Amino acid sequence: MKSMPVQKQRGFVSIEAMIVLIIIAIGIGLAVARSAGLFGSSNVGEEQGNIASIIASTRAMKGSNGYGTSGTNLVPSLIKLKAVPKNMSNVSGVLYNVYGGSVTLVSTGMGFTITSSNLPEDACVTLATRVAKSDAEQTKINSGSAITGEVTTVNATTSCSGTSNSISWTISS
Repeated sequence: MKSMPVQKQRGFVSIEAMIVLIIIAIGIGLAVARSAGLFGSSNVGEEQGNIASIIASTRAMKGSNGYGTSGTNLVPSLIKLKAVPKNMSNVSGVLYNVYGGSVTLVSTGMGFTITSSNLPEDACVTLATRVAKSDAEQTKINSGSAITGEVTTVNATTSCSGTSNSISWTISS
């Protein structure tokens, strides 16, 4: 008996396979688009953690006379104590947030003020509403008036109006 050689099919992939490939491509596209949004919220969470860490570390530095003379830069003390969050940039004694804006920490005598700059609108709104919660804390967004205690989403949305925003939190502890 003679065996017949097997012929390979040539031409296009079947219609069913094409449909499956299209669905997979759409799924990958949606996953990539969704992950971009997740990275943005990850930055906000990371920055919120950085601010909380700075607040806790600074509170630990308080002496019987507070934090020193009003206007004293407290960043060098944080750096020497190795209390700067690991994911914050420190370039020649200047701290930078995850958005590339500077972060300052200054004594007010018995309290201190943290200022974070170059915040996009979404991060500004989120941080403004999540960081300060007590009457011992004031939040100032851009050049607006200081708000004592919790900042509402409506206030934050109105105040965080630019593409590059600044928030100052004054803690009187």
